[in-house]
Amino acid sequence: MKNQQLSAKFQNKKATITVEVPVMIFEENNIQIAYIPVLDLAGYGKTERETKKSLNHSLTEYFSYTINKNTLTEDLKAHGWTIRKKSKPYVAPELTDIFLKNQYLHNIVNSQRYKMDRMGVEIPQVA
Repeated sequence: MKNQQLSAKFQNKKATITVEVPVMIFEENNIQIAYIPVLDLAGYGKTERETKKSLNHSLTEYFSYTINKNTLTEDLKAHGWTIRKKSKPYVAPELTDIFLKNQYLHNIVNSQRYKMDRMGVEIPQVA
């Protein structure tokens, strides 16, 4: 999925910050899945295009919901993110830090053929 410009865009009056997040891509039961462990979000489809569209939808819905409920910062912290007020305000946790806490990630790593990629995600600045 590299170079396919996976990103979620949530229109907000505040600035957005782009962060790079790891994406695990694998197939299960003839369905392609793209999973972002540091947000615990996934997209899926029969084709790479469907998978990309589904992941973008998941990201957009996640940001829309957490911004509207005013819980984005709280939810990111619950996923292990560091939130700062100065430079690099959003720092994702390392995969090694969440590996033992996230059973889905643990199962992917230990039982699936997968590839890793990175994607830029635009996070609305609310911190």
